Amino acid sequence: MNLTGKELAAAIYTRLKENTSRSTVVFGLEEGTSGILHSKVGGAFYVPEGMEAPKNTETGEALYLLAQINFEELPPIEDFPQKGLLQIFIDGKDDTFGCNFDNEADQTGWRIRFIENLPSAEEIKPEQIRETEWTEETSLPLDHPVVYRLTGRREDQPVSINDYRFDEMLTKYCSDLLPEGTEGFFDLDDEDAEACEELYEIFEEYDCQMGGYPTFTQSDPREYMEEDADVPEILLFQLDTTEDIMWGDSGVGNFFIKKEDLVKKDFSKVWFNWDCC
Repeated sequence: MNLTGKELAAAIYTRLKENTSRSTVVFGLEEGTSGILHSKVGGAFYVPEGMEAPKNTETGEALYLLAQINFEELPPIEDFPQKGLLQIFIDGKDDTFGCNFDNEADQTGWRIRFIENLPSAEEIKPEQIRETEWTEETSLPLDHPVVYRLTGRREDQPVSINDYRFDEMLTKYCSDLLPEGTEGFFDLDDEDAEACEELYEIFEEYDCQMGGYPTFTQSDPREYMEEDADVPEILLFQLDTTEDIMWGDSGVGNFFIKKEDLVKKDFSKVWFNWDCC
């Protein structure tokens, strides 16, 4: 086929949409108050009886709630829990937010908690509600103690251009559409810059989502793993720079999990990564 420019981009998008789409929950962010068990970014959090509020295991500093997801509030998607509360905590005393860029699964400075069986909000005792205090030294992606209620809708998302598998899927599903010698996105850019510019415009990227495919400011860190490594292929949660949320210099935060661990509701080996300009 001899398509060029916008026609080529549209054909590639259609082909990848048909063959690579994954279900995702796309979140809207509504600033304001939110219940203790609601899906949200920031704010107070529930600590079950017999548990402690999470801390940095090296420094002892209390962690801050970045986000929590109440699965019963959301449209169900494959492999994800259908009930329970997923809480994501990060460090507010460290300019890396607790992320260990040499070992993304190291939860020393951040934490994932999953509480499968929840009480009603009315059954939660006052001492089970915590909120880590903000100080002048607090450093978080949140600009101030803001709370956003998360409301979710289901979408089908094709592979994102930043995903480490994009070139493989591009050549697998679109080989008959591509100019001769194209082995990846940047080869295509050399051959048809207009098509590449259009692809950036039409591929969906979401500020906040669960499932689907990630976006990055720099590049996908999973691209540099050994070929035989056990790559966490599922996007558990993504929060991009938006409104009063800023990861460094206009960055994005991502959490990844292996499918087998997600199905087992084992969140002990989740990856946390963020990058910025």
